[in-house]
Amino acid sequence: MLEQHRARLRQERDIERRAIDGGTIQWLVDRELGAEHLMAYRLAVDPDSATGHVHAGAEEALYVVEGDGEVRVEHIAHSVGMGQAVFVPDSDTHSYVNTGATPLVVVGAMAPLIEVNDIHPAMPPLDLRGVRRTALEEAGVMTPTMIDERLIKPTLMGERSFRVLVGPQVGCLRMTLFTGIIPTGRAPLHAHPHEEIVYILAGHGRLWIEDDQVGQLRRGSVVFVPVGVRHTLENIGADDMKVLGAFSPAGSPEAKLTTSG
Repeated sequence: MLEQHRARLRQERDIERRAIDGGTIQWLVDRELGAEHLMAYRLAVDPDSATGHVHAGAEEALYVVEGDGEVRVEHIAHSVGMGQAVFVPDSDTHSYVNTGATPLVVVGAMAPLIEVNDIHPAMPPLDLRGVRRTALEEAGVMTPTMIDERLIKPTLMGERSFRVLVGPQVGCLRMTLFTGIIPTGRAPLHAHPHEEIVYILAGHGRLWIEDDQVGQLRRGSVVFVPVGVRHTLENIGADDMKVLGAFSPAGSPEAKLTTSG
């Protein structure tokens, strides 16, 4: 782990995997890392397995990185695959069911911060037939709590672009979850009025904090940036870099702090 001006860079492979019923979980960013507004995790559910939990006091937004399965929020089941996101309202029981032959991997964020001990197991029912799906989802239409990034029009920000998946537009009031595309090159340094977590989905590059290059970025890298810290992600590859980001308070990825003086 590298540290510079309270920003953090971690590699997923170096983060402890904790065994849970049905798979493993890694806490990518939490209070111990210096976060004040949100936390992030990586969950891997084994084939033919399921796991679930419930927590009061925090909203949750998750993104499917690998595999296929179902995410159930209360009594609604969402069939999910790579590139789909789900919003879980505060205190709703939710579970993850792997219906495929390979691990179902999701990366998610929760806001505001809560204690890990306040997250309680909540296993899904064994009889899958008792869970209903919305008619809109079966028709391939985006539902209020399941979002397919392919249905979201990208917002251009110079040569870069982003898609807001979860935020106030779907009822999530405490944070925003988005995916972004970074072409080859380095954007100017900037700072945000929110705390931000970035997970590298594809590509490789460098993280810059102020004028310092603080580490290499690759698939599975995790970047934590506190409010007001100037930073930029540089893509040093020939292909686009794809990132998953979450920040709190909720807003727009375009929001930046102006330099005073």
